[in-house]
Amino acid sequence: MKFELFSDGQLEKVHEASLEILKSLGIHTSSKRLKELLLERGCREKNGRIVFSQDVVDTALKTVPSRCQIYGRSDKYTVEMGSNKAYSQTCVGTPSIIDIDTGEKRDANLKDLEDFTRLADALEFINIVSPIFPRDVPQEAIVSVETAAMLRNTTKPLRITAESSHEMKYILELLSAVAGGRENLRKRPLAYIEVSPISPLEYGFDPAEAMIDILEAGLPLGIVPCPMMGSTGPMTLVGTVAQHNAEILAGVVASQLLKPGSPVIMSPRVTFMDMRSGVGLWAMPEMGLAAAASVQLARFYGIPSTATGFSGASKIADAQSGYEHLYNALMPALIGTDILAAAGSLENVLTSCFAMLVIDNELASVIQRTVRGIEVSEDKLAVNVIAEVINSQSNFLEHKHTRKHLRAGELWTPVLSDRQTYEKWALSKETIEEKARVKAKELLATHQAEPISQEVNAEIDKILKRAQEHNPH
Repeated sequence: MKFELFSDGQLEKVHEASLEILKSLGIHTSSKRLKELLLERGCREKNGRIVFSQDVVDTALKTVPSRCQIYGRSDKYTVEMGSNKAYSQTCVGTPSIIDIDTGEKRDANLKDLEDFTRLADALEFINIVSPIFPRDVPQEAIVSVETAAMLRNTTKPLRITAESSHEMKYILELLSAVAGGRENLRKRPLAYIEVSPISPLEYGFDPAEAMIDILEAGLPLGIVPCPMMGSTGPMTLVGTVAQHNAEILAGVVASQLLKPGSPVIMSPRVTFMDMRSGVGLWAMPEMGLAAAASVQLARFYGIPSTATGFSGASKIADAQSGYEHLYNALMPALIGTDILAAAGSLENVLTSCFAMLVIDNELASVIQRTVRGIEVSEDKLAVNVIAEVINSQSNFLEHKHTRKHLRAGELWTPVLSDRQTYEKWALSKETIEEKARVKAKELLATHQAEPISQEVNAEIDKILKRAQEHNPH
């Protein structure tokens, strides 16, 4: 089930605008490794920037895989990138959390990360786990600590964002320890790792260096710049999408120049600023529209994609967060994205919330059911069944066709949504937000992820000790 935001002609214009940006302006980088990589393979330097030729871009786009897979510790969980199944993923990098007991916002800590990861592990329609941002751990080793906490508390695939290049060594060691070695990790990657260039068109030292390390390790690379309309991008949606697309394509091209056939994921995140307050917004409808536009470009190139999806400006798990998340997620899902991110987020992806994660799990199940579409077959059309019921003067309730398809899951079944009569609901008058919070507490009290062996846990501790002792300066 797909629809198009752009016509073919409009899509071609946005693509051409992105190419013009790459050919005339290019990117700036302070990474000597990235600069040499690009200049030695067909790009050129102009006014201190690296510009791209049409041939270099065209050649690179031919070698990007249209599919790749990301695996969990458990064989039950495999994400098939390129299948446009709209897998859901928790939010990355939120520094705050809504306390599950008090309902108040506070700084996130390591225990919150562990609990949030366990909750995501327990929820059926949350497919990929990203880390919240614990404030009580050494910040120079934060991604290493996050990676270890996720590996220990979920068997699902991971999404990691490389905050600094010096940590890549330890992140790769942690993943390899759990995977059973570097070669096993390359064959069955437990995570895709993203880098975040700075808009407009700046590949800073850390994201550039980390990008090369990820590619050399043979892991799927995500490229996730976050331009803000009117601030770090033009004050037009399509203009920021074109700039953003150019920023992503620069990384895609670099990946293929270094290692043709390297798996790459386009991760569009076009945001916008409230000009009255200066607040960076991840709200509807612009987030949903921009994500849909960028995902259509990714489909045009035949490259797997992610989109923000479950985001909004609401501060609590309420009706506003529900409709914002559904709109922003459904738009790119219908275009055809692989992953919808930011599940469990509030306040423009600055805050995570246990109850919102449970609600987003339900929204994800609706979206995944929607993009699966409707099968049209002789059995599903049921013309013969209709005739049998009419001719026998019976009813559909007693027909075997009804039993067959009811048991086969023809109807979507909610976990949270109340479908009873008002009178039955009024016995408790429980809101969906209350039900979600109770469900989150129940799962946290009962669910434990499949444990890692003592030997691997000991190795993780050794790696973390080295990461925390490392002085990047």
